[in-house]
Amino acid sequence: MLYTLTLFVLLGVGLAASVGFLVLHRPRHPFRITEVNASGWVVIIGLIYARSLLLLGIRGASPPEPWWDVVLSLGLLAGTTALLLVRFVSYLRYLRSHPQGPPTAS
Repeated sequence: MLYTLTLFVLLGVGLAASVGFLVLHRPRHPFRITEVNASGWVVIIGLIYARSLLLLGIRGASPPEPWWDVVLSLGLLAGTTALLLVRFVSYLRYLRSHPQGPPTAS
């Protein structure tokens, strides 16, 4: 039960950070290489997180196997979620210091 709850929390926080960044970013030319570099991985990870949350809600979590499998899966998920949160928070700081918005925003 704790394993399933931890998965829901990490996936939910990561998906919220991903969507939050994409809502704030709003690139004018999304297929330019600079925009793909800035937000491409956030889109991909956000889609993976959304799929994982949907499947977790439908199927539930399988019972944890050995302890190292649980540590590895939760560790990688926590690391990726932390990267998404860093991206979101750093973009919020950027917007505070540049109130006119990024040069690529519409």
